[in-house]
Amino acid sequence: MIHFKNADKYVDSRFQRLFILKVIDLVVEQEEFVSIMSPSGSGKSTLLNIIGMLDKPSAGEYFFYDEPVHKFNERKTSSIHKEYMGFVFQAYYLIDELTVYENIETPLLYRGVKSKERASLVTEILDRFHMVAKKDLFPEQLSGEQQLLGVARAPI
Repeated sequence: MIHFKNADKYVDSRFQRLFILKVIDLVVEQEEFVSIMSPSGSGKSTLLNIIGMLDKPSAGEYFFYDEPVHKFNERKTSSIHKEYMGFVFQAYYLIDELTVYENIETPLLYRGVKSKERASLVTEILDRFHMVAKKDLFPEQLSGEQQLLGVARAPI
């Protein structure tokens, strides 16, 4: 599913090349659970940004379901995001003007899910995350549940 071959991420300055990631060889199979742990500043966020196709490696190859991510154009990357990816950022990027229900529904709108199926999926997620009673609230009306809302919205 995820396969890196000799992937590097670096920044060139005037006199030197600074490696953020160097010679990453990684295979993650479908349904495999992986933890990434290392000291602060060692490149974990950079690696996750590349895995999530928010950034590209400077060198090497990255395959997602055997497709060459390192050769994707923006349209292909966007298509993969819509179909396969969900993100929970440190800043939750909730849409303040939308209710809990609408925040959960938004990724489904982008994917073109029909109205009845969307309603069913949102209701299921609200129930699974015990947020049914909060569906009409706005993000600023939630406390620690903002992170829960970000997680609830991510796998859609």
